[in-house]
Amino acid sequence: MPHARAQRVAPDAPFPSPPARPVPSGKPVPLSLVEAVALGLRDNRGIKSAYLERVAQKFDLVVAESLFRPRIDLAADLVRQRVGGITSTDLAMTPSISWLAPTGASAGLVWDRRQRLDGGSRALSDTTSFSISQPLLRGAGFDVTLAPVRIARLQEQINHLRLKSTVSDTVTAIIFAYRDLLRAQQQVQLAQLSLERTQSLLDTNRALIAAGRMAAADIVQTESGLANQEVAVLQARQQKASAQLSLLQLLAVDPRTNVVAGDPIRAEQMSIDLDAVIDLGLSSRMDILAQRKALEQDRQALIVARNNRLWNLSVTGSISRQRGNDALLGQTNPRTDHAVGLQLDIPIGDPSLRQREIQATTTIRTAELRYQDLCQSVETQIRDAAQTVEANWQQLEAARRARNLAAKALELEQEKLKVGRASNFEVLSFQTDLRAADTQELTASITYLNALTALDQQIGNTLDTWRIDLND
Repeated sequence: MPHARAQRVAPDAPFPSPPARPVPSGKPVPLSLVEAVALGLRDNRGIKSAYLERVAQKFDLVVAESLFRPRIDLAADLVRQRVGGITSTDLAMTPSISWLAPTGASAGLVWDRRQRLDGGSRALSDTTSFSISQPLLRGAGFDVTLAPVRIARLQEQINHLRLKSTVSDTVTAIIFAYRDLLRAQQQVQLAQLSLERTQSLLDTNRALIAAGRMAAADIVQTESGLANQEVAVLQARQQKASAQLSLLQLLAVDPRTNVVAGDPIRAEQMSIDLDAVIDLGLSSRMDILAQRKALEQDRQALIVARNNRLWNLSVTGSISRQRGNDALLGQTNPRTDHAVGLQLDIPIGDPSLRQREIQATTTIRTAELRYQDLCQSVETQIRDAAQTVEANWQQLEAARRARNLAAKALELEQEKLKVGRASNFEVLSFQTDLRAADTQELTASITYLNALTALDQQIGNTLDTWRIDLND
């Protein structure tokens, strides 16, 4: 096992600074947006955690749906005891089966066998009993009995919608992070291009000074501009490294990987039918669908709460058969007993039953208001997202025009400088304007593409757009 080499530090010397955070390095690894989304779906830890939670959630539904399956309980006792100087060994076996019917009826079958295992004294008792009870008021009927199962099924649907929402949010985050890296890469290229233009201007200045057509002091402005452009390049590279790390974190990839966004930036106008996207959002958004399921759960809970206020009136019946033997009396005759009756339980003076009904009713009304508010909020969000897309497209068109004009203005100013009709300061100003116009066009392009992605998320259509089928 390797050992770290100890370093001696002088008493007055400062402690060594911690190592810098590793930045992506090495051979560039090109990555398309489709590949980034695929990697995220496979390795993102948030998505993995959501799928792990689904294992427990699915088993919750299995448990709920087993409500009407027969339950078998096996019990046995083997006891050796000494009482009053007499030693005995007794064996008792009591297997039982219970079953709940969808009508609310409950049935049970019990076999009770007890036997003394001592050599000459083998007392035996064997009893088989069957009982059934059918509620007539409280707990009776399919609606009440099936309510827990229906609530569990609705919860399973809500959990599935939450998984879809998690995956959709993660995919959207990956798309945004990928485009942030695209923008950072383009910013590095723009900064380097601006640096090259400034270097070319510096070379032109030196030539003009050598020809006696420019004062030597005028070159200081260009040299200062060159230094500023070098700083801009370093800043752009740092922003690119940060964007790489953010994307790698979402993809759960080694943070030292020098990932490069390989897709070009293509921003094309998309027509939007506002009424169609609103209808799609109200019918597809995961939070809308989940709220509908939750409201239905509350309605099922109200059914149970109202039913619990009824009297407990049940029809009961039982039948049992006994047989056995005794060391002194010998074999006894089998005996069959049966009983049929009514059982009534009337709760008096218990306000908690009424309290639960009031709470369930209030919960439903609150959920209905919350659902209405959510629908309005979703429509507002979709309208805002749609108008943001339209506004961003107009901004992109204006940014493209501004960039073209800035490039043409710089070209004319450079020609003027060559014939002595323009100053260094003017050319540097036009270069700064072109750099700003390039950045503005780049930002407008990314912002427009992100607005389309955000609109897709607002209407709950991200998974369909990317043709993602959850393996759930």
